[in-house]
Amino acid sequence: MVAKFIGIIRTGRPLTWSSFVITIFSGMVISYGGIPEFKDILVIASAIPISIIAYVNSLNAYTDYEIDVISRPDRVLPKGIISKKSLLLFSLFLFCCSVFLSFIFLPKLLFLFVVTGLALGAAYSIRPTRIKSKGIVANISIAIGYLFLPMYGGYLWYQPIMETSKEFLIVVSVLFVQTVGASVSKDLQDIEGDKAYHMDTLPITIGIRKSELIIAWSLLIPVVIFPLLSILGVLPDFLMLLLVLIPWLILIRRKIKQPPSKENYDRIYQYSFFFVQATILLTGISFLF
Repeated sequence: MVAKFIGIIRTGRPLTWSSFVITIFSGMVISYGGIPEFKDILVIASAIPISIIAYVNSLNAYTDYEIDVISRPDRVLPKGIISKKSLLLFSLFLFCCSVFLSFIFLPKLLFLFVVTGLALGAAYSIRPTRIKSKGIVANISIAIGYLFLPMYGGYLWYQPIMETSKEFLIVVSVLFVQTVGASVSKDLQDIEGDKAYHMDTLPITIGIRKSELIIAWSLLIPVVIFPLLSILGVLPDFLMLLLVLIPWLILIRRKIKQPPSKENYDRIYQYSFFFVQATILLTGISFLF
């Protein structure tokens, strides 16, 4: 029973929950100009986003079962720890929690953001839309769901939409581009299963080498642009903080240059995922000073 409980929680991929929390928190910090109130962090930046991302991940685990048998046989569903029916019920439960909490605590505009995110998460995974298989469209949808909607939503918690600042629009646009490119690392990680089920992801359609270059250059974009705009006085001076990420970038570049292997693709994805989160967090913190 304990193994099944832990297993079903794992389908929500808890390690990815930090991405939503950090992204919404950073949007709130940029808007508020300080550390948000604890209750806002607890509900708006934690409880609601965690239920949303756990829903999206668990639904993806359900729809990607056949692919995971090939690419990720160590995951809960391929190993038979839980049944597909139990996973589907868990996903529906998380969906209901997301809608309920959002309806109770969020204003109408932000509730619309949540509904859009939930719909996008479903469209990404299920047929007939199955955005996951549609090349660059899939990567753009990931950036919308994981970066644009949560970050802008966090920003709008404290600011009216008509008063969105120029600085925030620059920040969210640059980070959006970074997220689009970095998400290709997930396609590399899943390439064997995607090939078997004829998915048109970028590594399959344009090749591994070009996909690796997209990942590397997209990660670099904010590390270059934000400090430059900081020097020009367009963005806060403390965005120079992003220069501390350069050694991490060098490490990722070295991983990308290594011979292709499943283990190396896993490392590239992990390093890229947390690099994006570090970029978002440092960007948000820079607006505190």
